[in-house]
Amino acid sequence: MKISSQTGNFKIIQTIKNRDELLVLGSWRDLIKVFASQRIFLVNKKESLFGLYLCKQECADFVYQIIQEINYCEWDAINLDTNEPPHHYRAMG
Repeated sequence: MKISSQTGNFKIIQTIKNRDELLVLGSWRDLIKVFASQRIFLVNKKESLFGLYLCKQECADFVYQIIQEINYCEWDAINLDTNEPPHHYRAMG
């Protein structure tokens, strides 16, 4: 799962070895905003990619924290792909 937010850009992957463990990938700058530096490790030096392991509950808390930081005033600008025509094209009834 990829997450792009004001906090940063992250990719969350379920590990094969342990189904209850998730790997969160991102830049050092993005990960350090949320997690303690001693938990973060280098994944790919060339791409400056870092990661850390989280249990499912800790990952859920992390995603919840990102959701709480959404500026709800910006929701009007969200464009959802639906089959319903925009409100100004609907027939008045």
